[in-house]
Amino acid sequence: MKYTPYRILTAASNRLGITNFICDFYDLQKIQPTKHPISSDKVIGIFTDQFGNKMNLLSGLRDRIKPTWRLMINPDYTELKAPAVEEMKMRIDKQTKALTRIENFLQTQSLSFKGKKILEIGTYDGSSAYTFAAFGAKEILATDMAAYYINQTPGGVVSENAIAKKNKELEKIRNAYAELIDQKDAEKVHFIEDDISDSSVDSESVDAIVSWEVLEHITNPNEAFKQMARILKPGGFAFHEYNPFFSVDGGHSLCTLDFPWGHARLTDEDFERYYEEFRPNQKEVSLSFFKNNLNRMTLSHLNDCMEQNGLEPVSIIPWYNEADQAALTNDMLNECKNIHPTAEHVDLVAPIVWVLCKKK
Repeated sequence: MKYTPYRILTAASNRLGITNFICDFYDLQKIQPTKHPISSDKVIGIFTDQFGNKMNLLSGLRDRIKPTWRLMINPDYTELKAPAVEEMKMRIDKQTKALTRIENFLQTQSLSFKGKKILEIGTYDGSSAYTFAAFGAKEILATDMAAYYINQTPGGVVSENAIAKKNKELEKIRNAYAELIDQKDAEKVHFIEDDISDSSVDSESVDAIVSWEVLEHITNPNEAFKQMARILKPGGFAFHEYNPFFSVDGGHSLCTLDFPWGHARLTDEDFERYYEEFRPNQKEVSLSFFKNNLNRMTLSHLNDCMEQNGLEPVSIIPWYNEADQAALTNDMLNECKNIHPTAEHVDLVAPIVWVLCKKK
């Protein structure tokens, strides 16, 4: 799968601060190619939205976009567990290589993670936090919200007991990763339960903020960036890599439908009706994820969130997928824009976005 930095030459894109930065992108092995042309797929049904648009449901499309989606609706998928040791080692190795490439990118702006106190948002298993520690960061405050994982668990209900149970599961996984790195590096990492939109982290207390595949899940992006600006020291910076809602796989495993960009082309009401008609057994957990764990932030909205909250956008780099570009039609784009007016072509064809900003 080929990813390319999106070339934008219009005045509007200059306002967004979207940068035509040329570098080799690393393979995340995350986005699966859709089969093209999509018209060659077998039509297994038709869904009509409230505006009269008819959507052909395509056999096998969801499997190609999110091959492991069935794991997320498995009723046994209720407990988070550490993977095998070799798999954990491979994950750390991949993250180290990715971090090296991002560090090279940061150095073009005279920035670096090394020697810095870092806040990581959405740390999950802690593997990336430990990678930062081994990479040369001074200290890592790694945060996450157990509620996020409960909302995507079949039958999950957010409560104090459920949060405590999920945090214990996460602690076991993080301890397993800690055993794979030098003890002195492991001691640099501290984990806390924290919501970046209403954070308890001290003001002007960190040099850098990072996140991986998190921005698309923040319920209130404007408040989140306001908090980031508060937490960063003067001159501090933030780097985020995320998988936008509007990309072809932006519905993630639970909310990817059987027609391209389905999650972005339907209103909330039509999305719920689609599940009632075609996936009633998956409705509860999928709607929970759709309503609680996915925002609708376009690149334009992203830029505004930073600028309005004291953060200077340095680079917004959408990496577009050539297969998605070939599959997108004008009708699909217009159906999406009808519901989300600030969505643009680039929002739909870029499954990965890099964001770099500085505290003003």
